[in-house]
Amino acid sequence: AKWWGAPGPLFCGPKSQYPHTGYWDYSYTCDNKWATPPESCDVYEGQKGGKHIDDAPYANAAGRTDVAGCCWWGRGVIQTSGV
Repeated sequence: AKWWGAPGPLFCGPKSQYPHTGYWDYSYTCDNKWATPPESCDVYEGQKGGKHIDDAPYANAAGRTDVAGCCWWGRGVIQTSGV
């Protein structure tokens, strides 16, 4: 997405890789050349604002704070192709 604060791409993985997730701060100004050190929007091409904050666990609506097992939906076609 090219709109201000659009979230970064989805990610998932085991708890050993991502012990907890945070949230996307869509109001964050990531292109700040005057910061020390300078900051730039580099999560995805065309990013205009926003930042992933994961200082502490942030639960989703189901109460989960991890992303383990969240990628299954992206592989359904391959798994059922019979190959």
